[in-house]
Parts: sequence; C-alpha cells; structure tokens
Amino acid sequence: MTDRMKYALSGAAAGAVNGLFGGGGGMVLAPALTGWCHMEQKRALATCVAAILPLCLLSAAISLWRQPLDWIQALPYLLGGLGGGFVGGRLFQKVSNLWLRRIFACFLLYGGVRLLPLAVGFSTGILSAWGVGGGTLLLLCMTLLLGVDQRTAQTINLLYFLPTAGMGLLSHGKGGLLEKPVLRSAIPAGLIAAALAAWLSFSVDTELLRRPFGVYLL
Repeated sequence: MTDRMKYALSGAAAGAVNGLFGGGGGMVLAPALTGWCHMEQKRALATCVAAILPLCLLSAAISLWRQPLDWIQALPYLLGGLGGGFVGGRLFQKVSNLWLRRIFACFLLYGGVRLLPLAVGFSTGILSAWGVGGGTLLLLCMTLLLGVDQRTAQTINLLYFLPTAGMGLLSHGKGGLLEKPVLRSAIPAGLIAAALAAWLSFSVDTELLRRPFGVYLL
C-alpha cells in the first residue's frame, strides 16, 4: 500500500470519529501517522493538528445547522482554548510530551473539580495544540464533571478546536513541522468521512451515542 493511500485511510478514520463523537479524531490520526506511516513524532503531531482543523470546522457547521448552541455556555471554553492553543504552540518544541501531559492533566482536574470552564478550556487547549488528545479530555470533563449534555458538549468541543488549532499552527508552520503530502491526502478523505458521520450522529439517540463513545475511549 502506498503512503498516499495510508494517509487517506488515516484521515478518513479520523474524520469518521470526529464527526460521530464531536472530537477524538486526533487520537486516531496521530498514532496512525507515527505507527503505521512511520513519521517522526513531533512532525506527526503538528500535522495531525493541521489535518483535524478542517474536519472540526465541517463537523461543527453541520452540528450548528442541526441544533442551536448556547453561545454563552460555550464562550469560556472557546476563550480558554484560544489561550491554551497559543501557549501550547509556543511550548511545542521545548517541553516533552510526557511532562506536558502530567502538568496539564493536573490543571484539567483542578479546573473540573472547581467547575471552571475557562481553566478546563485553557489546559485542554494546550494539549490540543500539541495533538495529544485535549479534545477528548475536554469532552469527558464537560460531560462527567461540568454537567454539559452530550450533544452540546460535542458541538462546543468542535468549535473550541478551531481557535486552539489555529493558534498552535502559527508556531507549527513557522517551525516547518507540517507534512504537506499527508495533508493533501488525509484532509479530503477526512472531510467526506466527517460529513457523513456528523450527519449520522444526529440520527442516533444521545444515550446510544454515549455507549460507542465510551467503547472508543477504552
């Protein structure tokens, strides 16, 4: 199988997960790029952020079309993600992934326990700028700790990734970490899968959607 086909299949898998669950595509794409496509980790994570951005944009547009959103409820997460994405992009080449996860997992837990959406958005925004699963953590924190319903949490998570990824990509692009051949193959396939999955998600009962999401996290 050619590298181009691997990139396309990886992008499609990420798009399907992102569209169906409102996030988590990076948890599929990043391991696929490093393990299956044998990319260097930093380049794979940075490229992952760039590939997931348009998938989130499309999925968010479909979600907003199908269901209105309480923007006041979403705003703290979006602002936190914007700040976290900026910090995460600046730290990307300076801090190891292991220590970043440890530090900001503590910040995430603190924000969740104290019911601080801004702190939660900031901490997961840093992780998302690194392409290491911040969106999935945000979904869990919103639904399990902050009492946000599943459907609203998914839409907020998709929107939150847009400023987060945008800020992170400013640094990734300057650092020459983006693999354009991967993006040219992964994004088109991912967009098709994301559109289909996002549309399908609104045909599934919210409670039923929780079950495959839990299985996916395992």
